[in-house]
Amino acid sequence: MPQLTSTTLLRGGLNLVTPAIAVPPGSCIAALNYEPEVRGYSRIGGYERFDGRPRPSSASYWLLRFTGGMTGIAAGNVVTGDTSGATGKALFDATVTSGSYADDDAEGYLILYAVTGAFDDGEDLEVSAVKVAEADGDAIEQGADNDEDDKLWLRAAIEATRTPIAAVPGSGPVRGVWTYNGAVYAFRNNVGGTACIMHKSSPTGWQAQSFGHTVAFNTGTTAFLEGETLTKGSVTAIIRRVVVTSGTWGTDDAVGYLVVSNIAGGSFTAGVATSPSGSATLAGAQVAITLPAGGRYAFVNHNFYGAGKTDRMYGCNGVGPAFMWDGTYLTPIRTGLTDALDKPTRIAEFSNHLFLGYDNGEVQFSGLGEPLSFLAIDDAGSFTFGSKVTDMLQSASSALVIFGRNRVSYLTGSDSTDFVLSPLADDAGAVEWTAQMIGNPVYQDDAGVRRMTTTQAFGNWRMGTITEAITPWFKAKKKAGAVAVASIRSRAADQYRLFMSDKSGITIYMGRKMPEILPFKLEIQVTCSCAGPFDGVGDAEQLFVGDDQGFVYQMDVGTSFDGQQISAFMLLPFNAVGSPQQKKRFHKATLEVDAGPDTQIAMSAEFGYGDPDQPPGQEQSFDISGSGGFWNNANWNEFYWSAPIQGIAEAYLDGVGRNVAIGILSDATYEEPHTLSALTFNFTYRGLVR
Repeated sequence: MPQLTSTTLLRGGLNLVTPAIAVPPGSCIAALNYEPEVRGYSRIGGYERFDGRPRPSSASYWLLRFTGGMTGIAAGNVVTGDTSGATGKALFDATVTSGSYADDDAEGYLILYAVTGAFDDGEDLEVSAVKVAEADGDAIEQGADNDEDDKLWLRAAIEATRTPIAAVPGSGPVRGVWTYNGAVYAFRNNVGGTACIMHKSSPTGWQAQSFGHTVAFNTGTTAFLEGETLTKGSVTAIIRRVVVTSGTWGTDDAVGYLVVSNIAGGSFTAGVATSPSGSATLAGAQVAITLPAGGRYAFVNHNFYGAGKTDRMYGCNGVGPAFMWDGTYLTPIRTGLTDALDKPTRIAEFSNHLFLGYDNGEVQFSGLGEPLSFLAIDDAGSFTFGSKVTDMLQSASSALVIFGRNRVSYLTGSDSTDFVLSPLADDAGAVEWTAQMIGNPVYQDDAGVRRMTTTQAFGNWRMGTITEAITPWFKAKKKAGAVAVASIRSRAADQYRLFMSDKSGITIYMGRKMPEILPFKLEIQVTCSCAGPFDGVGDAEQLFVGDDQGFVYQMDVGTSFDGQQISAFMLLPFNAVGSPQQKKRFHKATLEVDAGPDTQIAMSAEFGYGDPDQPPGQEQSFDISGSGGFWNNANWNEFYWSAPIQGIAEAYLDGVGRNVAIGILSDATYEEPHTLSALTFNFTYRGLVR
C-alpha cells in the first residue's frame, strides 16, 4: 500500500484547554523554553551577565606562535607586543613544542583572548614589561587547525570573558534598570542598606554616580541662569538647575532650590546669594542629593525642551521624590506635596507633560514642556484616579492609559484646559509591572493577559483576554503563590514577556491574528526589566533585566543561561492526520529545523493517546547543521541532510495507533537557538478503530 503524507506548520503555541481530538496539529500540549516566532517555534535565546564590559558571546581567541621563549607564560598573564603595543590575555599556559625556557629557545604557541591591536611578526613579547619571547608570525583569530581545539578554545574564551563581569555593587536586589544616552543604569542599595546608588555601565564595569547638591532659596527677586556662578560671601558654586516651587521672580517671592556643583570656599549659609543674573535668599547650607534606600524604579526618557541633546531620563521609586537625570546631574522633582506624600510609583510622558502616579490614587502632571515645574501658572495640575496607580502608558491613539489594580481609565487632551479622564473598567485592572505598549496596551489582570484595542471611532476601546488557551497555567501559578514581577516587550520579535516570582514566565508572540504563547523557566529571579537602545547602536533595542542577587543580565544574547545549559522540550498534540477513527501505521516523521552548526536535538513518539499496549517510539538523537552538511549521526542513521538552508531530520517510527504525538528535547550550552518550522508524517491506513 502506498504511503500517504501529512504536513503541519508548527504554530499556534501552547494549548491546555481544547479537547485532545480538537487541538490544532501545529500547536503544542506541553513546552518549556521554546518561544513562538514568525518561522515557528524557536528554542529560547540565552542571556548573559552585564556591566558594560565585553559580552561573553562576543569573545574570540587568537593563536600566536612564539620563538626564543625565555620564561613561561601562565594563564591569565597579559602579553604585550613591545613594538605594536598590542595586548592579549593568555587563556592557558603557553604550549612549548620544541626547545626549552632554560636554553632561551622555547618555541610553541599561545592562545590569547581579549586581544587589542595587531601583534607584529618578530617583535618582543612582554609580560609585566619583561621580555619572555618573540612573536613568530601574526596572531590568527580562531586559528585552530581542528574542530576539537577550536571549540575548546572558543568556549574557554567565552567563560574567561564572563568571569570578571560583576554584580551591581551593594546589597539586595536590583531595584531598577534603564537605558539612557548609550549606557545602562542600574539601581541597588548600598552595602549598609541606608541609600540607593545609581550605577552606570562602562568598559571597566559598574561606576557609581554622584549627583551634586541642592541649596534652597526664598525671596527670589531675579532669576538665576544655569551655568552661572552662585556667590555667597567666599563660597561659590556652579548653578546646574533652577527650580521654582512657589511664587514668581516677577513678584519678588520666588521659592525653590538650585542644583549646584563645583562648590568652593566651604558651605553656604543663610542670606542673600547672587549670580551675574540672579538674586535670592538662601535658606542655609547645601545638601547632598541622594536616593533613599528601597523602592522599585520606573522610568521614561523624553525631550521636553525641543532643543537638540536635551533628551533626559526621568525616574521615580515610591520611596522619595521623582527625579531628572541628564547624564551628569540629578535634579529632584518636588511637586508641592509634603515629603511624606511626594513618593510617586509610576511615571509617564503625555502631551509634553510629565505625569506622576501615586499609591493613594493621585496623579500629578507638570507644566507644559516644564517637567520640573508643578506650578499652576505653568499649566500643571492634578486629579484623583480613584485607585492605586499600577501603571501608565501612552497609547498610539493619543491617550494616556492609566491602570489601577481594579480600574482602567484613559486621559485625552493636550493641556490642563481640555484634559478629560474617561473610565474603561471599574471591576478589573492591571497587575503592577505588567503593562507594556505593543501597538496597543497589553497587561495582566486576574483573568490572564489582556490586550486593549481600539476601533476606528476614537475612544471605543475593547479589552480582550489573549491567554485563554493557557488558563490552567495561570491557575497553577496562583495556587502556588507565584505572582508577576516584571514584563518586557521585544519590538524586534513582536513579543510580550511576563516574568513570575518563581523564575518562570511566558512569551506571547503578537505577530499573527491570534497571539501564540509558550512558557519558559530561567535560572535567575528577575526583579526588574527594561527595553531600549544601548551602546551607540541608534534605535536598535536591547533587553535587560535585574535579579535578586544584584546582577544585570542582557537578554537574547549568547547561547546559554549565563554559562548554564538551556534545557528545552516540546510535546506536540496527538495528530490523527485527518481521520481520528481510523488506525494507521506511522512510518516516518520528518522535522524541518532551521539550525546553526552542530545543533543536537532528540525526538520520541507516542501512539494512540499513549496506549499502553503500543510501545512508544524509541528516543532518537540527531545532530543538525545549518551550514550544508551533517556531522556525527551515529545515534540516528536515518537522519539526512537535505539542503544548505533548511535541516531535515527523518525518523523512522513504525508504530500503530489512531494518532501520534512527537516529543522534542534539547539540552545545550553552546548551540545557537534552532527553530522548528514544520512536521511531516508518512503513514498508511490500517482499518477503523473498533
